[in-house]
Amino acid sequence: MQLWSSVVAAAALVASALPATSAQTAYRYRTYGEIVDTLYALEAKYPSFVELYSAQSKYGIPLRSELACVRGGVSAPCQHYVIEITDESTLPDAQRPEVFISGALHGDERVGPQTAIALAEFLLDHAGRADGNPWIKRLVQTRRVVIMPTTNAYGYEKNVRAENGYDPNRDFNYNKGSTCFQTIVARAVNEVWRDHLFQLSITFHGGTRSISYEWGSTNHVRSSGGSQRSPDDRGQWYMAKGMSRYGGKFQEDSTYYPDGPMNDIVYAVDGGMEDWAYAASWENSYTTPRPIGVCNPTTYGGYAAAKSSYNSATHRSFNILIETSTAKQPTAASLGTNATLSAALLADYLPSSTTLGHVARNLRISLMYIDLVQPYVAWKIAPTTATAGTATSLQWEVAGGITVGKTQLQISRSADMSSPTLTTAQAGVTRWYHPDMATSTSTNKGLFTQSYTFPSAGTYYVQAVATLDQDWTTQGTGATIPVPNVKPQTHVVNARTNTAWSYSNNGRTVTGKTEWASSVTRVVVT
Repeated sequence: MQLWSSVVAAAALVASALPATSAQTAYRYRTYGEIVDTLYALEAKYPSFVELYSAQSKYGIPLRSELACVRGGVSAPCQHYVIEITDESTLPDAQRPEVFISGALHGDERVGPQTAIALAEFLLDHAGRADGNPWIKRLVQTRRVVIMPTTNAYGYEKNVRAENGYDPNRDFNYNKGSTCFQTIVARAVNEVWRDHLFQLSITFHGGTRSISYEWGSTNHVRSSGGSQRSPDDRGQWYMAKGMSRYGGKFQEDSTYYPDGPMNDIVYAVDGGMEDWAYAASWENSYTTPRPIGVCNPTTYGGYAAAKSSYNSATHRSFNILIETSTAKQPTAASLGTNATLSAALLADYLPSSTTLGHVARNLRISLMYIDLVQPYVAWKIAPTTATAGTATSLQWEVAGGITVGKTQLQISRSADMSSPTLTTAQAGVTRWYHPDMATSTSTNKGLFTQSYTFPSAGTYYVQAVATLDQDWTTQGTGATIPVPNVKPQTHVVNARTNTAWSYSNNGRTVTGKTEWASSVTRVVVT
């Protein structure tokens, strides 16, 4: 936790006013100042789960008087705040997966910031309560969620798209030559990404409706029109389809978000954050002309050229673009309530007859995405005692993925799980599989049950193991062949399919494996 002594007292005063997500609450629009006040209040109320800083304070991004924001009636240079949420009591954890959420690169697209700050409140409310949703508690304990609610702080303050005339989502060094990082916005995002190892990212926008993924740049449009397929298309397709359905239907017309590659359902841009976050660490090795350039901006005193050169680890993320609403600032009433965020309704896809507002829809999507960053196996029924010669039932859940290629129990007489007996392998799907994916007929929703008869008295050790999402490495042929034609390049795909995968940055590591295991349960058999 980073302390902010000048505001701790003020933050403590507003902490008690934070909305409790256990009661039904209507969402509303907040100003830049109100969002910043909320961030400080969250830091004060949840010090063991929050690190709060601005890009200016942490990375030396300049404070500019021409980019002024108002907080508490006082005008001062805008700051680009970042809230990191994780259970700090369990750190350091080099393998903890990281997820990035951007509220708004375009300041007049207003749903994203409301979703981002509501997500922070929701995660922390449950993490900090004894009766909090156990699933949400687990997300905070096992992931690091990094949120920039008002990514374009000045644009958000002024309710305009750009920053001082420059479009931040045309300002990243993807297919832009040296004309990039002219905005404080893009530089702030760049610093955060250079500092982390994100596996998944969401960038919220507005002006249409869609959930889309790479490719989204002009150099990846097919000559016949439409999008070339990325090397990671299969995993992106699964995630986007699931996110669309889990978010639920729009109140306006009872439809889901359309989903697909950006160049198919949105439009191609150069300098976008989307393809930059996905490919800046690797694509120059495979594509000619090289899309990742070295920036030479002159705005705001310039920006070091070295800041636009990357190692092979930092930019290998799914970066999902969510266009939240046809209106860039839909009515306050259409933001909706948190009625669909109960534990019961979060446990599954909503009934097809249910509609909901913009904030809850995108908050649900964000929670699903955070879960999917890493597979896990958890016990549901794990007896600690059993009778020899009598069948004992055990049940476990496989999650953090979509399809389960194999799962089974391994049973050993040794605590180190050496020389285990393996039960018959099962296959199925997790809770995140949706029938619209149409790749499986399984309906088990992540739950697996095994009856096992312990042969004799003694102490046994039991662990459930699973292999997930191996078809994410599947790639197309002909018109859908990946461009460039290489194997999947992202951390999130390779971490679950490739045992040779290993990348590190700034004390953070992603290591590939194909088998995920539960905790070991000790069973005393009499």
